[in-house]
Amino acid sequence: MAIELTIGAKTTTSVTIGTYTSQHTLKNVYQTLKGDKQSDIPFMVWLLENPQSFLPFPGKIDLCRHDYLHILLGRGFSLEDESFIVGFTMGNDIKSKSLHCVIFKFISQYLYPPSYRFTQQHFSSLDLGFLYGRKVRIKNINNLNFSIYEDTAISEMRKELGIEIDDLILISKLEALLHD
Repeated sequence: MAIELTIGAKTTTSVTIGTYTSQHTLKNVYQTLKGDKQSDIPFMVWLLENPQSFLPFPGKIDLCRHDYLHILLGRGFSLEDESFIVGFTMGNDIKSKSLHCVIFKFISQYLYPPSYRFTQQHFSSLDLGFLYGRKVRIKNINNLNFSIYEDTAISEMRKELGIEIDDLILISKLEALLHD
């Protein structure tokens, strides 16, 4: 099953889940990413999603860990992908409640800068991410010390964390149906 990864704003790479993971480490793949730098993140996004903020939501995560989750979950950097990752980190955090999602949806739809705003379509990805974050065996992945896993094959990391390739494929297919 090929998953389209949009790396940065311009480059698109097709990655087959299950193939690249057995050959690459987290560090190898991370070094190829061209996502946003911390200085590019708008204040409102930083305020709600960054652990250094005074007002973060449960699931708060620094940019490096956030990008590691893009890799582990086989996601690119589109708004659908971003909403899935945010949903996943919120759902995976044991302190998170459904009310956090409701409040986050409102803020991300109306108060985020236009290029970062989520729409109703993005909310289906956020909800799927939230539910999948709840399902994954290891909780609070947003706080995981990824540096000890940088030289571990991505497939091994997924296995340790309880992230299943079949689940990621099913979620991708479900999103495609919901977004058509």
